[in-house]
Amino acid sequence: MMRMSFPAGRHLFIFDPRVQGHHLPWLTYVCEDFLQAGFRLTLAVDLRPGSREMVYDHLGPLATEVNLVSVFGNNGRYLHGSKMAALVSCFQSSGADHIFLPNLDEIAPSCLRKVALGFFPPPELRGRMSGIYFRPRFLASSMWPPGNLLKGIGFARLSRSGWFEHVYFLDESLLDVARQRFPLTKSFFLPDTWSGNYHRDTTSARLRLGVPTDRVVVLHYGLGSRRKGLHVLVRALSEPGMEKSGLYLLCVGQLAGDSEIAEGLAELERRGMARVINRHVGQPEEEESFAACDAVSLAYVDHFGSSGVLSRAAAAGKPVIASDQELLGRRVRQYGLGLLFVPHNVSSLKSALLDVAGLSPEQRGQYQEAGQRYAATCDRASYRRALLAPFLGDNEIEFVI
Repeated sequence: MMRMSFPAGRHLFIFDPRVQGHHLPWLTYVCEDFLQAGFRLTLAVDLRPGSREMVYDHLGPLATEVNLVSVFGNNGRYLHGSKMAALVSCFQSSGADHIFLPNLDEIAPSCLRKVALGFFPPPELRGRMSGIYFRPRFLASSMWPPGNLLKGIGFARLSRSGWFEHVYFLDESLLDVARQRFPLTKSFFLPDTWSGNYHRDTTSARLRLGVPTDRVVVLHYGLGSRRKGLHVLVRALSEPGMEKSGLYLLCVGQLAGDSEIAEGLAELERRGMARVINRHVGQPEEEESFAACDAVSLAYVDHFGSSGVLSRAAAAGKPVIASDQELLGRRVRQYGLGLLFVPHNVSSLKSALLDVAGLSPEQRGQYQEAGQRYAATCDRASYRRALLAPFLGDNEIEFVI
C-alpha cells in the first residue's frame, strides 16, 4: 500500500482505434490503473464486429466501469472521414477534461509533419493531450530520413505552444534526448510492462498446445510478419541438417498473409518441426505459450523501440534469440537476457538457434535469474507508479499497488 494523490473525479478520454499487437493489452493496463486511481474514463475504440469482441475480451470486468464509444461509423470508416476528426468529435461528445493516447504514434507522424508545414491540430486539443510515444524515430535520428526532420520541427512547435501535458517514452536514452530538445514538454519514462502468470508447468502447457514434450521449443509470439522476422526464422530452421537439431517452432499469433512465410511454416509442420496457431489468442493461451517454450525468438527486422515480448519472455524466465539492433539489442545485452545474432543474417540466426539447443541446465538457470531481475523492473507495479505519478500531484490518498 502506498499513498498517492489524484484530482477527484477527473474525466479522461482515452483514444486507441486499433486492436492488433500490443494495443489492447496496453489499453487494458492504462484503464485498470487510471480507474484504480479514481479517474472516470471514456474509451474511443474499434467497436466494429470482430474487433468489438476482442475489446471486451481484453477489458473483461473493466468494460462495465468505462464508457465505450466507437471511432468508426456504420460505413466502417472513421467518423467524419479521418482519424483526427473522429478523435476530436468523440472527445467533445464525451465531456472529458483531458485526452490520453495509449499509443501516441496513432496520430503523431501525420500530425507532426503537418505542424512543421504550418497546419496545427484543432485548437480544442491544445494543452489537453498526453500519451505514450512508442517509436519516436526523430529523436534517434533527427536529420534522416527527411520525414524525421519534419517531425522534429513539428514536435518542437507543439512543445513551445503547450499542446502536451505529459509524454511518456519507453527508451531511457531517448527520454534524455527529448528532455534536452523539448524542455517545455514534461517527459517521463514508462517501463514496457507485462501481466500474468508465466510460471505454468511446461509439460502441461505443451500437452494442451499440442507441442512435443521432448524437443527444444522456440516460440514466435505475436504477428507473423516480416517486420517481426518470422521469414528469417523459418529460413534458419529450414536449413539443411536442422531437422536433427531437436529444435521445434511454436508459432502463435495471426499470420500476415505472406506466402513465403505460410509455405515455409507448412513445410516445417509437414516435417514435424513446427506447430502453428494462426489466430488471436487470449491471456491464458499466451501464458501457456511462454510456459511451453525453451526460448523466444525476437528475430525482428529493422525494429525500433521496445518489445513487450521481451518483457514476457523475461517474466517466464526464458532466454531470447534477438536481433542485435537498437534498444532491443542493448536491453538483451545489458540484462543478459539471451543470445544476439546479426540482423537479417540466416546463418547467424541458425548458429544462435543451435546454441540455444545446446544450453546446459546451469546456463538456463542463469537466464531464468536474469529474466526475473529484468521482469521486476517492468512489472505492473512499476508501470503503475510511472504512469500515474505525473498526474497525481502532491496530495495523498490510499492507493493499492
